[in-house]
Amino acid sequence: MVDYLMVNRKRGRPSGKIKTSKIEIIVEPDLKEQFMTLVHSNNQYCSILIREWIIDYIDRNNKQD
Repeated sequence: MVDYLMVNRKRGRPSGKIKTSKIEIIVEPDLKEQFMTLVHSNNQYCSILIREWIIDYIDRNNKQD
């Protein structure tokens, strides 16, 4: 069964867009395991979640005062 939120997400990679770049981060193995466990327990994908954080960060910091 596919989770409703995963099928009807608002963000994520837009349809038809091709990934052309990567961001690599280095974290402790335990930290990664905790993160991956939480992400999967919430029926999310880590790459989509991190992409959303990046978009939110850009949106918050590009606002003109």
